[in-house]
Amino acid sequence: MREIRTCSLLAVGDELLDGRVEENNSAFISERLLNLGIEVVLRAVVRDDAESIKSVVGLALLMSDLILITGGLGPTEDDLTREAVAEALGVSLSRDHSIAQKLHAFFQAMGREMSASNLKQADLLQGAEPLEARLGTAPGQWVEYGDKVVVLLPGVPYEMRDMVDNEVVKRLSLLAPAQEYRSVSMLVAARPESELGEEVSDAVKGLEGITVSFRVAEGRIEVKLSTRGESGALAEAEKRVKEKLGRWVVAEGDETLEGNLGRALRSRGLTLAVAESLTGGMLGESITSVPGSSDYFRGGIIAYDYRAKERLLGVDGSLLDARGAVNEEVAVAMARGARARLEADLGIAVTGVAGPGSGGEIEPPGTVVFGLSDGHRDFAWKYRLPGDRERVRRFAVTVAMTILLMYVRDGNIGDVR
Repeated sequence: MREIRTCSLLAVGDELLDGRVEENNSAFISERLLNLGIEVVLRAVVRDDAESIKSVVGLALLMSDLILITGGLGPTEDDLTREAVAEALGVSLSRDHSIAQKLHAFFQAMGREMSASNLKQADLLQGAEPLEARLGTAPGQWVEYGDKVVVLLPGVPYEMRDMVDNEVVKRLSLLAPAQEYRSVSMLVAARPESELGEEVSDAVKGLEGITVSFRVAEGRIEVKLSTRGESGALAEAEKRVKEKLGRWVVAEGDETLEGNLGRALRSRGLTLAVAESLTGGMLGESITSVPGSSDYFRGGIIAYDYRAKERLLGVDGSLLDARGAVNEEVAVAMARGARARLEADLGIAVTGVAGPGSGGEIEPPGTVVFGLSDGHRDFAWKYRLPGDRERVRRFAVTVAMTILLMYVRDGNIGDVR
């Protein structure tokens, strides 16, 4: 019986190579394959050129049991995937009349006349099984070629995802390795990647069959533990890592930092207001991305210049003139002002220098100060965050939410640096 253990992912399209469109389909497919125990050994982006597609398909046939190709199934003259793959496999194309009828019916239902070029979407490789296109006009194709499987998928992300989840995964689950793949993930926030890597490595030392991987994005690191062995080792690895990282684990599995912050605020019956300077509303946007956030989020005040900080938040103008806007006293005053003006239980403020210049502030670019006020106590922290302007701003949002989650969840703040 055919068994699929390895896969090559090919994405076709000039727009993916020249930067007009970001290639995200492969990441989605990789995750689905990993859950089936299928290892991705090659990911490639190929231009809309028949010879290029043919060459890369030939390489992928040598490297893997399964080839998944996205893109190039449309009706235009640069959609060449079907023709190129047929040449690579040495098979012919033939028009499927039932697919052609569905195409005619689709355009008729839309009240439009179908162009003759659309009929090329009904051309199937010899021996191929069509994969239903629920959300578009281009069907996918499943081709069994010797001991290999080649799958053609549309490049439009929502069409591709629907086809993978409803057609491809079911078929592959029958051909994937019998040994079940298991994984757990946790999200760590506001920690340096190098320190985190050492701590996780130390935690899983001595456990066989455990693979550790990291996915990093401004201030957030997803730690993924996986195994193809028995589940006991994975459970032990998860236990050890969580004990090692402690409260820096801000989410697990499908949870999010934003969602867990919201749940913590709601469970304690607390309301929140934010004051933002360098983040310009990004913190409020992240908090309100969670459905039902109106239960606990009062609102935010974007006070970018000195006058706004003074008039909207009540920051002392003489303090701003003497010390600038990037210091602990100003951050606390902003947090107090947001809490009082929006009548919230908690106020948090973010002020800093995102760069590239200092904007006249004393502190260098990358300096960010956070203030927190609960009406009884005030806290402030100064960070130096890495990266360019956008990264510093996004990193600051993550740190602010981490500070809040630790305060609300643990009942104290401690050292968050």
